Amino acid sequence: MTRVTDEGIVPAAAPRRSRAWLQRGLEITISLVCLWLALRNISFADLWAALAAARWIWVIPAVLGITVMSFIKAWRWQILFLPEHRVPFGAVYTAQSAGYLASNIFPGRIGEFVRLILLASDQPVSGARVLSTIVVERLLDLLSILAVLVLLLPFIQLPDWMMRSSQVLGFGALVATAIIVVLSFWKERVLGWAHRILGRVRFFDRPGVYASIEHLIDGFAALRGRRGPAVVLLSFLAWAAVIGEAWAVRLAVQSDAPFTGMVFALVLTSLGMVAPSSPGYIGVFHFLVIEALRPFGVPQTTAMSIALIWHAVNYIMLSLSGMIMLGVHGTSLGQVIAKWRTRGVNQAPSETTI
Repeated sequence: MTRVTDEGIVPAAAPRRSRAWLQRGLEITISLVCLWLALRNISFADLWAALAAARWIWVIPAVLGITVMSFIKAWRWQILFLPEHRVPFGAVYTAQSAGYLASNIFPGRIGEFVRLILLASDQPVSGARVLSTIVVERLLDLLSILAVLVLLLPFIQLPDWMMRSSQVLGFGALVATAIIVVLSFWKERVLGWAHRILGRVRFFDRPGVYASIEHLIDGFAALRGRRGPAVVLLSFLAWAAVIGEAWAVRLAVQSDAPFTGMVFALVLTSLGMVAPSSPGYIGVFHFLVIEALRPFGVPQTTAMSIALIWHAVNYIMLSLSGMIMLGVHGTSLGQVIAKWRTRGVNQAPSETTI
């Protein structure tokens, strides 16, 4: 846990060791169970044969897809700081790449925390402001992938429980979009509502809470005016690049999985990554790909070969990008974390808990 205070982002009280071990144990257990479910009933000889027969030339466009995605998302993140801050593209891309690397090798999903610390340490931007853009980013990604799901539903046949769940998620996306519109255009009104509602609860009636809400609203500022359509368009372009990557992997495996099936696999794996798992989403990602492709008649062995190549491309390329950019920056993940522990991140004007 960390706190964003007037002095900077500083460590909050460390959780009990037993609680940390329990969380790590839960993550590892879920990953192992998902990996066992993914590999159950699979002939390893057939799996090896499928991988050996893959047309590896298609990995090149898959690599291009994940690379384009990372550049587009960095560009979008840069825009989210406008108009108050003009953060260099190299700085946001380095921080983003470091976050991907941290998520791939460390437990506890600390990738977002690492990129927050790195960017707020290097640029004249408060930690609270960086945090607000990260929250907006995640909401945009969620809404974009749910929009893709809604567009996909008329063209696929899913089990009833999957269809009902998808419809509920689609409705939730509409509600969330309405909330974002309100936050984007009615800042003063929303702050007034917050004071009237939270002012009745002593625990929430604090300057730090209202400052956090204001920073979050400021994070949506880029959605107003001419930058709004650009941010939304970049969100969909980023997912389009990942869809292209998934289709290239499908061609590499020489599967007959339909295009709609690969898009649904992308949606399910993206939504499923909120579940606790080991670093790099090992096991969880593979299980979700298999389950997503099952309604489309894709054999489990074929789906597993798709999942293995797809995950490997993501893991290797995002990790490699992080190592390269940290090397160019002249630092390491260990130094970023040490910087936080020893000095914190300055210029954070609010107090809240991450």
